[in-house]
Amino acid sequence: MSGGRGSSSMAAPVLAALAILAAFVVSIATLGGAVGAQNEGATVALTGLILQASQACVVTGPVPGLSPEQAVDAQQIVSTSLAAAAGDQRVAALALMVADTESGLRNVGPEPGNDGSLGLFQQRTSQGWGTPAQELSPADATGMFVQRLLAVPGWGALAPWVAAQDVQRSAFDGNPSPANGESSVVGGNYQANWPIARRLLTEVLGDANAPGSCGQGVPGGVTGPASAHGLPAGYTVPTATGPLHAQVVAYVIAQLGKPYVWGAAGPDTFDCSGLTQAAWATVGVPLLHYTADQQNEGQAVTPAQLAAGDLVLIPGSDSPGPGLAGHVGVYLGYGLVASAIDPQYGIAVQSWQTFVSGGLTALRDPAPTDT
Repeated sequence: MSGGRGSSSMAAPVLAALAILAAFVVSIATLGGAVGAQNEGATVALTGLILQASQACVVTGPVPGLSPEQAVDAQQIVSTSLAAAAGDQRVAALALMVADTESGLRNVGPEPGNDGSLGLFQQRTSQGWGTPAQELSPADATGMFVQRLLAVPGWGALAPWVAAQDVQRSAFDGNPSPANGESSVVGGNYQANWPIARRLLTEVLGDANAPGSCGQGVPGGVTGPASAHGLPAGYTVPTATGPLHAQVVAYVIAQLGKPYVWGAAGPDTFDCSGLTQAAWATVGVPLLHYTADQQNEGQAVTPAQLAAGDLVLIPGSDSPGPGLAGHVGVYLGYGLVASAIDPQYGIAVQSWQTFVSGGLTALRDPAPTDT
């Protein structure tokens, strides 16, 4: 099958690049060990240390009212949720609410009578939630929850507990119940923990977190001009980028401004997966011409491992199914992603926040040995 399966569904202005400072100062110590800087140092500049929204979301330390085990799980839920949902704090609160309800924020293993439900979200392989290993991985389990939440039509307009029930399909839907003299509420079992989840999110974000991290982006700065198709002035491939990855980035940048045509893979027109296929073909790495296949090619990487040239896969405007990518771009470093967006905008650069505003499906490195 060909193509990017349609375009990304990015809100205007889709060409807005991540705000980049010519020079601004940040202390690594204030981030409590946050990851995602291009290079170590205290001075942030375009060619030096630039925090990336995709890589800066790490929070650590105690959380009031939680045991050490629960605190670690809550922090993982928040970090993963914000990275996967472009910094949307409501998504993180929703995930905390569900995990607190389902498991008490404990990564629960197999237990008698739980019908195979596992992990923080009590997910089941029999219901299509992934493998037991994924369900027992706090990061993977949270990612699966966020993917399904973002796939619920109009989820943001729903009450949080209603949206949670749409995702979880809990057998305890309606609690509190009329049997207890209380009104039945869709997702009522989750609703009871919504105030707690919001407090926990505040506690987690207030601990070893700083503006510019956890999906908030780099504060201040300027955006790339439309005349450069969103690429900021002065952009250079990040240092320490592998040679194959650097060549892929150079190829993609050379295509900026070319038209989007569904099913095309160059040299004059491209769709999203056609662009990534053509770019990686220049260094002898074959990719299939279909986003849902590309999300399984190469090696999965975490946001902290993401390097320029890697693939960023998102649901897009017509995702082929839950958990499957509908759009793909190439990471450029500095919180920037280039892709064949759609017929209106063609190949252009977007900020990380804009690109993943509809969700994050996968991050893949097609050449993991390239260093």
